[in-house]
Amino acid sequence: MERVIVLKITWLGHSCFKIEDGSGKVVVTDPFDEAVGYPHPKVKADVVTVSHDHHDHNHVAAIGGKPEVVRGPGKKAAAGIEFEGIATYHDEKGGRLRGKNTIFSFEMDGVRICHMGDLGHQLGEKEAAALGDVDVLMIPVGGVYTLDAEGAKKVVGQIKPKVVIPMHFMTPALTFQIDPPDRFLSGQRVERPGHTFAVSKERLPKGGEGEEPVIVLLDYK
Repeated sequence: MERVIVLKITWLGHSCFKIEDGSGKVVVTDPFDEAVGYPHPKVKADVVTVSHDHHDHNHVAAIGGKPEVVRGPGKKAAAGIEFEGIATYHDEKGGRLRGKNTIFSFEMDGVRICHMGDLGHQLGEKEAAALGDVDVLMIPVGGVYTLDAEGAKKVVGQIKPKVVIPMHFMTPALTFQIDPPDRFLSGQRVERPGHTFAVSKERLPKGGEGEEPVIVLLDYK
């Protein structure tokens, strides 16, 4: 029997995920500092991505090991993984309110992952096309500083991923006020696997035109 390689995606809170491939290689996204309220991530990584330099997304020192740090737009390679950084903004006014943001798209174990950071606006055709075929999309849904529920749904419609993991929303741990995920989840097919979502290329939903993505809501502990 052919062995299925499983990719493990663990939510550490806010926009921070630990993504571990079948070989044990780890990518951590947007680590936060103590002021955010979630338990401090006690993980080691080979790579850390930073979408922008705000304290709730850039606390690289929290991550153990000696990770390579990937920032900014363009093509970059780290720990044998190719990262595509797409330049976007943290708001709807070209960054004049909250600055720039980088979306990162990369592949691990044949699964194409896209982490949207603190995206604050709808994507243009060029930006959406640059992402290609996305299997797993991590997208902010809490509004106030980023896309809100309706905005996030529109971006999901632009990208048409197979799986969507909401992030950057209100929980009991968070120390500042944004919206809970309820409005984003309303009317959608939602799976709640707990702290970690295990996925493989072979077991991804088929997706395609007219197919709704699977929404995966993770717990932070």
